[in-house]
Amino acid sequence: MVDSIYEKILFELRNFNFKRNSLAYEYLIDSIKIVIENRYVIKDFNNYVYKPIGKKFHTNSNNVLWCLNKLITLMYFNTDEEIINTYFNTYKSVKPTTKAFIIGVAREVIIKNNIKIKKSLT
Repeated sequence: MVDSIYEKILFELRNFNFKRNSLAYEYLIDSIKIVIENRYVIKDFNNYVYKPIGKKFHTNSNNVLWCLNKLITLMYFNTDEEIINTYFNTYKSVKPTTKAFIIGVAREVIIKNNIKIKKSLT
């Protein structure tokens, strides 16, 4: 059984082909963790997801988003199309947006691990 949220996220991300030793991968893990801990952050990803990660890693939110976009684009081209289509309930080869990918993985971690989530931004 997987214990921490971090480990649960890593377990879920194993389904996708990522360059796991990149800083962008750390941004992705943190992004998913933030969404798991409070679903209301999805209303303003820039202020509640990308900015805190930028602050943590001493960069800006635009750089965080740019890195995540590149990471997810590479994952899309390196992961079996069937896995992506099944995971995101798509019938055609459609690349999920960065935000959709983060929310989708967070949702799967929450559902598979029966995690209780916050009801507000506070």
